[in-house]
Amino acid sequence: MNREETQSEKIPLVSIVVMAYQRVDYLKVTMNSILSQTMKDFELIIADDSDSAKIRELCENYNDPRIQYKPNKINLGMIQNAKNGMRMARGKYIANIHDDDFVDQYFIEKMIQPMEQDDNIGLVFCDHKIVNAEGYEDPVETGKNTRKWGRENLNEGCIDDKFGAFINGVIPIPSARLFRRNSIDIDEIYEETSLFYDWWMSFLHAKSTYKIYYVNERLTYYRVHENSTTSASDIRATSANLYIYNYLEKNNYINKKEPVYKKNITHSSIRLANNFLISKKKNEAIEILIKNLKPINKALFITMYCISILPSPLSVYLLKKAKRLKQTKIN
Repeated sequence: MNREETQSEKIPLVSIVVMAYQRVDYLKVTMNSILSQTMKDFELIIADDSDSAKIRELCENYNDPRIQYKPNKINLGMIQNAKNGMRMARGKYIANIHDDDFVDQYFIEKMIQPMEQDDNIGLVFCDHKIVNAEGYEDPVETGKNTRKWGRENLNEGCIDDKFGAFINGVIPIPSARLFRRNSIDIDEIYEETSLFYDWWMSFLHAKSTYKIYYVNERLTYYRVHENSTTSASDIRATSANLYIYNYLEKNNYINKKEPVYKKNITHSSIRLANNFLISKKKNEAIEILIKNLKPINKALFITMYCISILPSPLSVYLLKKAKRLKQTKIN
C-alpha cells in the first residue's frame, strides 16, 4: 500500500463540527453523544472560540484520535468560528452542532443514508426534542415545536417546495442537519446574517441544485436554558432578519406583496426600532422605520414615527406600556 492510499483511508466519511464557547459541562454531554454513535467513521472538530484550558483538557482526556481540538487565540464570533470549523472538515458530509445540544446514537447512521443512496441530495434534516437545562425532555414543548414549524404531518422523503421549507422554518436548527460538503459555498455565509446564520444556510440549500430530504424522526435534542437576552443581542438578531428579507426581495426570491414578507418586515422593523429607542439610538430607529416600515405599512409607520420623535424617556415608557398590554391580552 503506497502513501497516497494510506492517506486516503484516513479521510473520514463524516465531519462533525461542534462550536464551543466556555460551556464545558454541556460540551461534555454533546461530545459523549457524538462519540457514542453507531456509525464510527467520523472526525469530531471542536471549534473553541474561547480558547479554554478546561475545554482543551476535556478533549485531551478522551484520548480519541478522531477528536481535533481547534482553539481560536482571538475570539472570532459565532459565524466565523462556525465557518472555520466547517472549512477544516475533511469528510464527505458535514454536521454543525452547537455545544449545548446533543444527538441520538443513530443520528449519523440515519442521516447519511439518504445521501449515500442518492448523490443528488445535498441536505438531510430531522425533527428534534426540546430538553431543559438538565437535559430532560419536555414532551409538551417538543410537540408544540413540531407543530409550530410544520413538521407534524411532513412525510419522510425529498421536499417538493425547498424555498417554502426555508421561508417557513421547516428546516430546523443546525444540530438537526447533515449536508454534503460541496452542496453549498461556506464563503456565502455572510457576517450580516449574524444570529440567523442557520436560517441563511437553509436558504443556501434551498437555492442550490441539490435536493433536500427529511428524516421523520427526532434524532436531536435542543437544550433550552437560561440565557440573558439583552437589547444588544436582539438588535443583532432583528438586524439579521431584516438583512435576509431585504436580500431576498432585492434578488427576486420573494415579492414585497407576499404576506410572509410584509408580516416579517413589519415585525422585525418595529422590534428593531424599539430596541434602538431603548438603547437611546433615536436616529437609527427612525432610519429603520423609514427604510423598511414606511413602504409597506404607512399607518404603523406614522404611529411608530410619532413615538420615536418624543423625548427618549417618554418614548421608552410608551413602548414598555404597549408591550405589557400586549402580553396581558395574550394571557
